[in-house]
Amino acid sequence: MKNFYWNYFIVLYWPLVIIALLCYILASLAGLSAPLVMKFLIDDALIQGDVDYLHVIAIGIVILYFIRGVFFYLYGYVMAKAGHKMLAALRQNMFQRLQCQDYAYFISNPTGEIMSLFTNDLLLIQQSVSQGIPDLVVETLNLAAIVVIMIYFDWKLAVVTFATLPFIIVAITFFNKKIAGLNLLVQHTLATVNAILHQFLLSVMLVQSYVREEHEYRNFSMKVHEAATDFLKAQRLNAILVPLVEFLAAIGITIIVWYGGREVIDGQLTIGGMFAFLVYIINVPMPVRKMSEAVTRLKLGTVAWRRIHSLYEQRHTVLDGEIELVEAKGLVNFDHVAFRYLPDADILKDIQVIARPGDVIAIVGPSGAGKSSFANLLLRFYDPVQGMICLDGIDIRKLTIRSLRRHIGFIQQEPILFNTSIIENIKYGRPDASFAEVEKAARMAKAHDFIVDFPSGYNTLVGELGGNLSGGQRQRIAIARAMIMQPAILLLDEPTAALDAQAEKQVMEAIRQVSVGRTTFIITHRLSTLLPSDKVIYLVDGQIVETGLHEELLRCGGLYAQAVQREELMK
Repeated sequence: MKNFYWNYFIVLYWPLVIIALLCYILASLAGLSAPLVMKFLIDDALIQGDVDYLHVIAIGIVILYFIRGVFFYLYGYVMAKAGHKMLAALRQNMFQRLQCQDYAYFISNPTGEIMSLFTNDLLLIQQSVSQGIPDLVVETLNLAAIVVIMIYFDWKLAVVTFATLPFIIVAITFFNKKIAGLNLLVQHTLATVNAILHQFLLSVMLVQSYVREEHEYRNFSMKVHEAATDFLKAQRLNAILVPLVEFLAAIGITIIVWYGGREVIDGQLTIGGMFAFLVYIINVPMPVRKMSEAVTRLKLGTVAWRRIHSLYEQRHTVLDGEIELVEAKGLVNFDHVAFRYLPDADILKDIQVIARPGDVIAIVGPSGAGKSSFANLLLRFYDPVQGMICLDGIDIRKLTIRSLRRHIGFIQQEPILFNTSIIENIKYGRPDASFAEVEKAARMAKAHDFIVDFPSGYNTLVGELGGNLSGGQRQRIAIARAMIMQPAILLLDEPTAALDAQAEKQVMEAIRQVSVGRTTFIITHRLSTLLPSDKVIYLVDGQIVETGLHEELLRCGGLYAQAVQREELMK
């Protein structure tokens, strides 16, 4: 965490921030000197009737505000550059860190909350550093400078005038604290709104098919209303604060007019000095308010930092190995493997499986038997709590995760396709693959024929999540994507569960072709798709209850044969 701060906050950001702060201070000093210039204008030019001095002051005002404008420009540009550099580096580093998280992290953290880290929280950090820190530093100096100047002019009038200052500070601090709390609630609620929206976009077909639009609308509207209510409360407090501070400042102005006017009449204070006092006291609430807002921004930024820290402080349950697997034969051994997600709730128990290159092994069983957990362990999304899984005789926990997964072609029940062309989706596993290699992989996956039937061929856009393709077409594109990696192991999780009979036949033909010479695991509950050559592992409640060739198990008449008969009767 110390290196995280150093690399992405101090080293990249602070040198530019210091330059920006210096520009801000110089611009503010130019603004502070304006009332002094007006004092000289009134006392030494207008009252004395000195036209030459009037010309000098007029030219000085132009120069003063030109310099102020230049420094404000430099401040804005340098601060924007600094903020962009920090946020770009931080956002990239956060994404890199996110990719390294265990699969369990994404299961336990809603997508909307994760997205909020990259949007709302980064925005709060940017505001706290690009506005909070400069405002706190500069406005503190401004307020101190105003106090010193007023005391220098007339300490007695300054002391009398400052009688209202504590009330202004207390009012601004109190209201800003309340406003900050409400703004924090708004941020949390908006994160929930993002999560609801994301969930709807992923499940829009389900929502519409179950006619639950009104329910989702009410749920979404309730959270939007909560955010709007808290926002309006904050705005209401802000609307009270502005006139209250102006009223307190008006009391200070009244004191200057009354007490300072008497000093002018008595000759103890010049008219220009009194005018300068009035300008300074009018300007007092601004730095006080900005200081309070800066503290609020820094507090909100601190909360955002803590939430982002959770991404960096997340403990890994799956640790990377040290052995880089260059080439794999595909000998897989599950040696007395046990696994559980929760304590005292075993999902897999004493699993013993040996798979050799060329083997096609079907992992079957009823829902909840632990079939998908088998795939999760082989891909090292999780690690077993007992036993070990070996690839070519090496415990996969000793292998680097990246090199292990490069040798496994994973095909899911609902294949994820990106909203790009077919060729880009196939090349996802190997971006450097040639077109000839892409076509070869597509032919192996029985996808080439339907691809070339499209007007744009391999350049056809698949649409969001592959929506422009049928289920069978998406599945065969996914198989081609796996094959272009030339994996030693094929892992298919319910590859035909969502397909009709014709599409299922086409996909199974593709699987049979690509599985030749490879270690292939097919996780499925559709037993009718299996062939006599398959070795079947039948799981019940996380245990292997039967194993053998498909045809042999049918002759035995055990649990597997009974399950096949039930499925045939249900057709």
